[in-house]
Amino acid sequence: MKRMLTRRTCLFLFLGIIFCFAENAKGADGDEAYEASLVETPARLTLVKAIMCERIEDLAPFDETIVFSVALEKAICFTAFDPVPEKTVVYHHWFKRDQPDKKVKLTLKPPKWSSFSQTGIRNTDAGPWRVEIVDADGNILRILRFSVTE
Repeated sequence: MKRMLTRRTCLFLFLGIIFCFAENAKGADGDEAYEASLVETPARLTLVKAIMCERIEDLAPFDETIVFSVALEKAICFTAFDPVPEKTVVYHHWFKRDQPDKKVKLTLKPPKWSSFSQTGIRNTDAGPWRVEIVDADGNILRILRFSVTE
């Protein structure tokens, strides 16, 4: 009887160990699925700053404005992106009085990137302007409006 009790105890102990390993193996698969569900969705290109300014110093914009005097001889559009998930391009589409003036292609690189474009301005350029900031797929990310005065 004692021997049978010991065998039964061993059998239950053995089955308990197997059950634990089976649960841990199942949990490991579940852990992989759980970890996979925690993987972040790919970051999207995000425009964090877009301004018109009079000058750039040390890659930073200065003298933000929406009215440019022709005496400045140029207008600058500054953009900053964070994050930049992969190398890509954006465009600055410049419009003078609702007519296309120029299109500037800017290359962005991870993890974040700032860039700018500029256009020369003369007396004949007085009036309303805008810059459309456009991603590689043609989506307008932001529109900056400004004026040129004599």
